[in-house]
Amino acid sequence: MAYLSMGESHRRITDYLNRFADAINYQDGDSLARLFSISSDTPSLLSLADALNVFQDANRLIKQSEKFSQYGEVVAPFFRSLQSYRLGNLVDAYGAFEKASNAFIQEFRNWESGWALEALYVIAYEIRVLAERADRELASNGKSPEKLKGAGSFLMKVFGVLAGKGPKRVGALYVTCQLFKIYFKLGTVHLCRSVIRSIETARIFDFEEFPTRDKVTYMYYTGRLEVLNENFPAADQKLSYALTHCSLNKEANIRMILKYLIPVKLSIGILPKKQLIENYNLVEYNNIVEALKRGDLRLLRSALQENEDQYVSTIRSLSCPREARASSLSKITKENLHHPKAKGPQQSSPNEVGSDC
Repeated sequence: MAYLSMGESHRRITDYLNRFADAINYQDGDSLARLFSISSDTPSLLSLADALNVFQDANRLIKQSEKFSQYGEVVAPFFRSLQSYRLGNLVDAYGAFEKASNAFIQEFRNWESGWALEALYVIAYEIRVLAERADRELASNGKSPEKLKGAGSFLMKVFGVLAGKGPKRVGALYVTCQLFKIYFKLGTVHLCRSVIRSIETARIFDFEEFPTRDKVTYMYYTGRLEVLNENFPAADQKLSYALTHCSLNKEANIRMILKYLIPVKLSIGILPKKQLIENYNLVEYNNIVEALKRGDLRLLRSALQENEDQYVSTIRSLSCPREARASSLSKITKENLHHPKAKGPQQSSPNEVGSDC
């Protein structure tokens, strides 16, 4: 880091505080969101972190100004989090960020409109990411990783704030998706049920009013849960929805969806086109598809054994018991082979498996 004077450090900190206060006063949600994006490593936040590590009395700047002091409970711990993050102390960074986030939620409750939802989304994302990194640091030091579980508890609190009447409720699905990512990471997917029940049965929510990106993510994760529960028709419906509504520019996301949708389609006798498999680099399914076309059990067994590591990796990400992992894909495909539909396996059109999504 180049030499940084006290005067320049003071200027950078004051500039951030002014932008923070102005974003709230003018209800500029996008600008406020950028000010919380701690893991993005943007030059402005990195330079602020350097300034905070030079100018050690930022709290005084906050307290001595009426303009800044009203947001001190949010900004002061955020500054500590940013300092710790810059120094690589991720456990401390998470702890301070959680404190800032709790203070922000208290402010958010008092705002009638949903103008600050973008900032809330960033906070929900950041607390999950910081928790994951903090847990890796704890594990590397021989300590019990516990921060991601804490992040889940915090996000449930946020969900409660959003699960009411009014414009803020459209943010509930984004927070739900962050919770899904935590529960899948921790292997506690049973905790998804209560949130799903709230989204799908509460009268205050209209699924179609949620942003498309959140609906796609929600259907992807709930589709994976249906695969875990061996409810393949429901998995087909949810994963197909995710694929149909996924942006064509998100090739990695399309591939993630197809990793689960293709086996589900196989289970109901629909085979993916070769072009689809090649376009998204899912060639591990080539021989399985060929085996199902021929009704060749020997080729099927060979294909399953040849690509066992990839299949088990996919099934493992469902967070299902170990003994169920290796047999899940085999069960899906063998059911199709031994109990074919009346018309036999169908060659899918692009829309059926989503190559035109």
